[in-house]
Amino acid sequence: MLVDINTCFGKTPKRRVDWSPEVLLGMLERHGVDRALTYSLRGVLYDFITGNDETWEVCAVDERLVPVATIDPRRHFGCLEEIERCADRGFRVFRFFPDEQGWAINSRPFLNICETIAEEKAAVMLPAGGAGQQSLIGEVIAPFGFNLVIVGAGYGVNAETYAVAAAHENVFCETHMFDTPGTIEGLVWVAGPDKVMFGSNFPDRYFGAAHSMVQLAELEPEVRAAILGGNAVKFLGLSD
Repeated sequence: MLVDINTCFGKTPKRRVDWSPEVLLGMLERHGVDRALTYSLRGVLYDFITGNDETWEVCAVDERLVPVATIDPRRHFGCLEEIERCADRGFRVFRFFPDEQGWAINSRPFLNICETIAEEKAAVMLPAGGAGQQSLIGEVIAPFGFNLVIVGAGYGVNAETYAVAAAHENVFCETHMFDTPGTIEGLVWVAGPDKVMFGSNFPDRYFGAAHSMVQLAELEPEVRAAILGGNAVKFLGLSD
């Protein structure tokens, strides 16, 4: 089973590109992706309530799409209610963008959000960020107990990625920035084969590039299968 945990759709003011849901569905067809976690850029860049509505509507069209909710703590009002509303609708994953939106993961508004997500037993996706942010994720956010995926950890912060994933049972890592040979193998060796989940960051990045890094990594077949789908099914509330 091939699961991509990192995709999106929508419009961005930074680039004139076609990132429509149809483009996303076309990628699923071309590459044989069975499930893709996705979110609307509207929820990140503009309004997360209407963005979550758009995500739900797009995902309802094709069962291969798994809706991911977004919340912006800067709004404050309505954030906790939106988490409950999304959970009631069936969202099982919430994704956050502190670096893009300009807030800190140890801020009180976000900690309040984490308390509510923990009550709903949903999963969370957070960016690796710069030096020290993954350690902060492990020390401050992981203790809430929900499964937590670090997204976009690259070469400069791999040591932190390894250490945090190994230290916390509920911390996992997404692969799209693991573009140096040996990175995936190293994480599997240090933290275990169940700690890695495939993500492409499509359409901002080419699906094939991230997919090839997993396919070409020196891994046992069962480990590769877990990274490409099994771990996401098991730990992010998906059904096979």
